[in-house]
Amino acid sequence: MNREAYKITPRIQALKAIYRTLPVPRMADSSPSAAYKPYCTGDRLVTLGFLRGFDKNVKALTTRLRTSLAEAEELYQAKPQILDGELLLGHLYLPEYTAEEQAEYDALCEKFSMSAHTLLQRQPRKDHIGLDFEKLLRVGINGLRNEIRERMEGLDLTGANLYPELEPIKQYEFYQCCLIELDAVSDLAARYATEAFRLAEETPEPRRSELKRLGKMLQKVPDEPAESFYEAVQSVQFFLSTLFGLYPLGRPDRYLYPYYEKDIRNGILTKEFAQELIDNFCLCISDRVFSRAACGFIVGGKDANGAVVENDLTYMFLTSLDHLKLPDPNGALAVCKETSQDLLNYCAEILSHGTTHPALYNDDAIVGSLIKHYGVAPTDAVNYIHSTCAEISVIGKSKTHTTLVRIDLPRLLAEVTATSEFESFEALYDAYLRCIQTYAKQKITNCAIRLLEAARIGNEAMRICALIDDCIARGKSIYEGGETYMFEQPIFVGFATAVDSLLAISELVYMKKELSLKEFSHITKTNFRGHEPLRQRILHKLPHYGNDMPEADRMAARFASTLQELFQNRVPLWDLMMPGTFSYINHATLGEKMEATFDGRLAGTSYSDGCGPVQGRDVSGPTALLLSLTSWDQSRLLGGMVVNMKFGKEQLSGAKRENFLTLVWAFMERGGIEMQINVVDRATLEDAKKNPEAHRDLIVRIGGYSDYFTRLSPVLQQEIIDRTEY
Repeated sequence: MNREAYKITPRIQALKAIYRTLPVPRMADSSPSAAYKPYCTGDRLVTLGFLRGFDKNVKALTTRLRTSLAEAEELYQAKPQILDGELLLGHLYLPEYTAEEQAEYDALCEKFSMSAHTLLQRQPRKDHIGLDFEKLLRVGINGLRNEIRERMEGLDLTGANLYPELEPIKQYEFYQCCLIELDAVSDLAARYATEAFRLAEETPEPRRSELKRLGKMLQKVPDEPAESFYEAVQSVQFFLSTLFGLYPLGRPDRYLYPYYEKDIRNGILTKEFAQELIDNFCLCISDRVFSRAACGFIVGGKDANGAVVENDLTYMFLTSLDHLKLPDPNGALAVCKETSQDLLNYCAEILSHGTTHPALYNDDAIVGSLIKHYGVAPTDAVNYIHSTCAEISVIGKSKTHTTLVRIDLPRLLAEVTATSEFESFEALYDAYLRCIQTYAKQKITNCAIRLLEAARIGNEAMRICALIDDCIARGKSIYEGGETYMFEQPIFVGFATAVDSLLAISELVYMKKELSLKEFSHITKTNFRGHEPLRQRILHKLPHYGNDMPEADRMAARFASTLQELFQNRVPLWDLMMPGTFSYINHATLGEKMEATFDGRLAGTSYSDGCGPVQGRDVSGPTALLLSLTSWDQSRLLGGMVVNMKFGKEQLSGAKRENFLTLVWAFMERGGIEMQINVVDRATLEDAKKNPEAHRDLIVRIGGYSDYFTRLSPVLQQEIIDRTEY
């Protein structure tokens, strides 16, 4: 396929500079003293409009109705914001408060903290979910409303059996909530249209015509079905702009392509303008993504008919990653056996520029695992998405719950070894697994209880349920079981740190009997003080996972297998657990609080990230690393399988690029799930740590997402520096 790489336009360059000044919350903004306070999670913010609506509707019949009325009020109070030159409309409403508004906001926050939603208390995430944009474009909000009203009219409320079931009444309440919120979205779109027309009257050409065109579009979409490529992009963008949280674009080279192809064929769209529009579309994501988070899209892979999806939009969305060079969108490519070498070569070219995107996902392995292990229909399985960082969900069909259950593998090993001596390594290993299982059961049970509460009070925005099957048909929200598939995704943090620790214990305590377990445990608790020769021996003489060493790979394979078995019909409340080794930033935050570990890691330093080796311990080259990573079955661990690899720029350029692509193909053919590439050298990272002002735009890959290096904690910065560079 011939691709055309379009240069970034002056308009997009100017918009990029403007968007980076918008009031997107940063890491420090999650504190109680911040202007905007977190609503249930550290990412979703509560606004003055929402609080006013929640306070005004105190007499609502239920908390869930009251919440939807507050969600609607947030949109009714939002003032349309149209930036100079932008091609798409819709922004999160985060104004600067006057002193009086701030005082009102703080007072309402205090009242809200006494409600069922409990401000600043971590609740199940509302977002991390892919919506059915194909349906939005096909029927519009009016079509969704009509479907909901038909369901409401079919309910037999007078003959409802009130005890013990309230099903028709509960369904009626759910439908009311959806309509309340969808009406507010339509109202905001109409006011944006009015504002666009108003601005057009006082703006010279050519911007006047652009504003009029935008106004006409928002008089139509998202209420009505989209008919053109421009309308389709604007419809999706506007709906997303009303949501606070992380909602990816899904598979845009699939649901947008029919509109694109028709408009190109009819001569009403140029490829150059389509690229500029896509750049603006992707840029809008940065307006919604909070620090320490991710949101993006995935392109490529195979569709439900088995055909490879590889079209102009596939290339254009990848090109946009290169144009913007921002932490988000967190773009990805689904790689299948039929993916063209040209497309992979283009990805390598983009990555060589230091973009950190796209991540590469194994389409064949993921689709096969969803079908085989998780009961997903083949037609649904091909429409998966990394819902934010690396966790897998099914677009428009599922809700996944990730990061709610974090299993600190190195700490649990330390707890087991601190309490008892064990006659054999097998006895220790069995005790360790029992400890993990006991911990996981309790955490997962607590998580389930929190989900029950979320279902009672209406934790999520109900308008998103209108784009998740089969919420409307069932009359249930995603927390009540309206979605087709639900997966709980417990994550194992510090996988390789635990594997290397088990290897060290096996070697030194049980095979060579040089130390007792009690002695070894004491040495780690005192941070190897007085035992530096032992630590250096562990670091440089003992086997480490990531080097294609049989004994290390066998331990990793055994440990991964038994961890997966813990969740097969042996955990309460869920039949379908989807665990993963996606560590987010937890490998650094948990490691910072942890004593030294048996693998020679010092206290207060990061654990290993994702399913990769301990940072810097993979010393045998990238081929050996990938052989170790794929020496065990990764297929069930779709809760996030992050593999970070750091290369010098020359390894992805020129003649050496072919070697890199060979590695990618080998990784995919051997069943690896996900690979993400950082092209940056150690010297640059070390200088950025010392001189942050000189490297403010340096972006790095972390645990499934990207961020500016200078924003990271010192522990996380050092973790990235310590990764092996190939």
